[in-house]
Amino acid sequence: MIRRIRALHADTRGVSLTELLVGTVIGAMVMSVVATTIFTTNDLRQHVDDRSQFAGDLSIASLSFDRDGVMTTAGAPARSQAVSTSCATAIDLGFKEGGSSVQYRTTSGNLERVSGAGTRTLVRNVVSCTWQSIQIGSGRSTILVTLNLTGPSGETLTQALRAAPRLW
Repeated sequence: MIRRIRALHADTRGVSLTELLVGTVIGAMVMSVVATTIFTTNDLRQHVDDRSQFAGDLSIASLSFDRDGVMTTAGAPARSQAVSTSCATAIDLGFKEGGSSVQYRTTSGNLERVSGAGTRTLVRNVVSCTWQSIQIGSGRSTILVTLNLTGPSGETLTQALRAAPRLW
């Protein structure tokens, strides 16, 4: 009896070609899903890193530019710039700090604050930057800086910073 059972199952030992092909295809599908998930997660992390860096840089730049803009003097060269120009042309706010005029400018893809106290990089990864003095609805002068940023992952952002000089 045992010999008969063994003889019956003797030809079913091992794996058939069909089973082998089906297992290989299913394994390949599982591996492709795992690989896609890993690469997607990594790419998402890089975009999040860029957004986080943009947010941090712009919050500091906005705070600094707004504070300095309020201190802009009536005769500051920045108040008379009625045509949009590149930030490579320094934004001279007309007041002095550490014996030198406070200015904003872009160099090597960075927006910098320059004064007698030193140079401080406020925003990195600046692709383009323009600025001008505009009149808002109330007739008050406002200095408008428009920044275009691109991070290492290709994430882009356009942001406008405004500073309203004092009225006197």
